Amino acid sequence: KIFSLAFDAELIDSNPCRRVRKFRTDTRRTRYLTFEEEDRLFEKLEGQEWVQRIVTMAINTGLRQGEIFDLTWFDVDLLRGLLHVRVSKNGKDRFVPINQTVRTMLERLPRTSEYVFPSPKTEGRLIDVKFRFDKAKTEAGIRDFRFHDLRHTAATRMADGGADAFALAEIFGWSDVRMALRYTHSTDESKRRAVENLVKPIGPSDESVTNEKGR
Repeated sequence: KIFSLAFDAELIDSNPCRRVRKFRTDTRRTRYLTFEEEDRLFEKLEGQEWVQRIVTMAINTGLRQGEIFDLTWFDVDLLRGLLHVRVSKNGKDRFVPINQTVRTMLERLPRTSEYVFPSPKTEGRLIDVKFRFDKAKTEAGIRDFRFHDLRHTAATRMADGGADAFALAEIFGWSDVRMALRYTHSTDESKRRAVENLVKPIGPSDESVTNEKGR
C-alpha cells in the first residue's frame, strides 16, 4: 500500500510489489442461524416487534438489510406473491417470491408509510437495527453472528430444502452461479440420494451367497 501511494504521488518510478502474487484466502462466511438459536433470538426480541418483523423478512427471503429498508408497498405484489427488489447490489432488479410466513406478516402490517418497515420514530426510511439486534443476540448467547448472516441462513435452509444452485442464484441476485454452490453442501438431500444410488442392489445371486455364508 505504501509503495502504491508513493507511486501515485510520483515519489518513485515504479511499484516494486506490483508483480508480487498475493496468497489466496477464503474469506467466505457460511455462518447460519440454527432453529434453536432463532427461538432464543426471538425470545430476546420480545417487545421489539418491528425488529422481529425485519429479522423474519431476512430469514424467509434472503434480502439484504438495505434491500429490506428500501422496500416500499409499491414493490409488494401479494397477488402474485412477489417482492420487487430494485437495483440490488449487482446493479440489477430482481423478483423474490414470498412464502406463507412473509405473506401473513405483510397482510397484517399497518400501512402507515410508503415503506414496508419504516422507522418507528420518523415513519421514514429505517437506517439501522444494529443496536437492538446486537443486544438481543448477545443476551441470547449467539456468538460470531451478524445481521448479514441471516441471508446465509436463508440460503442454507433453501438449499437444504432442495433448491438447486440456479434457483438460489436467481433468488439472491448472484450473477455467478458459483456463489450458490457453497450452500448446496453435503446436507442437501439430493446429494445424499445421489450417493445412495451407488449402492449395489442385492439380487438373487447375492442373497444365495449371503445365505451360504450364514450357514
